[in-house]
This record gives sequence, structure tokens and C-alpha cells, in this order.
Amino acid sequence: MQDLSKIKIIFSDIDGTLLPFAGKDLKPTAALIRELLEAGYRFIPCTGRGTGNIPQEIKNIPGLSYAVTANGALVTDLRSGQAVWKRMVPRELARKLTLFLRNYNGNAYLYRNGEHHLDVALGEWPYNHENKSLEVWRNTVVQCDFLELLNEPESAFLDKMGFASNDPKQFERILADIPAESYYDELLVTTSADWNIEINAAGASKGDAALWLTKELGLKPENMLCAGDNINDLSMLKAGGISLAPENALPEVKAAVDFVVPDCLEDGVENFLRKLLK
Repeated sequence: MQDLSKIKIIFSDIDGTLLPFAGKDLKPTAALIRELLEAGYRFIPCTGRGTGNIPQEIKNIPGLSYAVTANGALVTDLRSGQAVWKRMVPRELARKLTLFLRNYNGNAYLYRNGEHHLDVALGEWPYNHENKSLEVWRNTVVQCDFLELLNEPESAFLDKMGFASNDPKQFERILADIPAESYYDELLVTTSADWNIEINAAGASKGDAALWLTKELGLKPENMLCAGDNINDLSMLKAGGISLAPENALPEVKAAVDFVVPDCLEDGVENFLRKLLK
């Protein structure tokens, strides 16, 4: 067992790490996070979600100060509501991406000001109703025409973009085609689930944001504990300190961490975090 005594700050993904895609009651999770905060640890949700889509049970925990959202595009001070770190997608790049993604079978989505939007250009996107996290995401999304949305003043910069589909072949096509685009070097392309591709501005990653915030708070990489399950978590898991992944994580994620804990459905990450309170 590695020494946990140096841990002072915890960065944890939400979906697939703390929250199973099948959904669960988050009250015990929130209670644990509150205990960790009261014990002097910093706890930072570090998610692909927008700030407005962090589950309220977590977002409303007293003492929760910061959140890393949109895969590291933003670090938000939850007390003031202001972003203190930004690595965002500029409007003209978003327009190019919108036109590019409309060539594939699925739907482009984007996060703007912490809220999520779905491009209506390709019609309705079917989704798996058994995936409760995805169902909530889909049922609360704002549907609009992205080329119209991108004319609005508040679209000068976006948190991130992405593409959703039930057809894995679409992702293979996108990943094969997008490197040929002239703007590819301005992007960071990753994924957080088997139904999406996520597209951030280059320089936006959970790892970069977590390291910046750690330093900003006067701490060192060795003070970090990071937990995640998917490709968009790898930069964070490799940032320093101790890393863990639940058994349901992708094989390449499990290969990259210090500890593989029981499945998210069995609260593996949470039970590991309880060791910090002993």
C-alpha cells in the first residue's frame, strides 16, 4: 500500500467513477465528500460535464470550492461562479467543427457557459434509456442550430464540443478524417464514453487543469489523489501523486493507475477514499 499521508487534494471524475451510468443515490457520496472536506482535504470534481450539469447533490456540498469541468476547459470557483482557468474553443474554430461534424451520422453537441446544447441539423439522436446519466443529459439538453447559436455574442468562446452517436463506425471515421483538417493542431480529441467523441481546445485537459489548481493552492503533484475511468481522465491520472480507477474502467486506464478498485457499482473509489479518514 502506498503512503496516503501526503494526500491533500482529491480530483475525481464523476460519471463511471463516482456515479454509475445506471444511476444511484448520491446522498452517501455527498456525505463522504463533506467528511473529507471537514477533515481538511480539498475535493475537486473533475468532469467532462459542464459546470451547470454537475449533480446538485455534489455541487451543493458546503465547503466545495472548485470544479474542473468540460475536460479541463474551465476551473470554476464555485463560491463566486467565476472561471479562474480557461482553455476554450474560439467561435471560428467551432464553426469549422460544426460543418465538419455534420458529415457524420449522429449529432454534434457543445457546452457553452456550463450548459449543453445539441445541434438539430441531423435530427433527433436516439440513446440508451438504461444509461440514466445519459438520459438526464439528453433530456435537459438545449436543441438548436449551431450555426445560429454561434452568431450570438456569448458564443465567442465555447467550453468544448463533441459528437454523439450509437454507431461506433462514425467515431472511427471521425478519428481517421479529422487529422487531415487544417485546424487539427488547435484541438485535443478524446472520449469519455462509448457514445461520444469529445473535442477541446489544445491545452485543455483534466491533467493540465488539475496541476494548475494544485499549484495555485500552494500544493505539489505528490499531494494529489486522482480517480477516473476513461480516456479523458488519463492526463489527470498521470499528473502525479496516487491514481486509481474502478474495475469498470477501460483497460488502458487501469494499466496507467496505481490502484484498481472495485467497480463503480460497488462504490470502489468511495471506499478507497474512506481510508483517508482513518
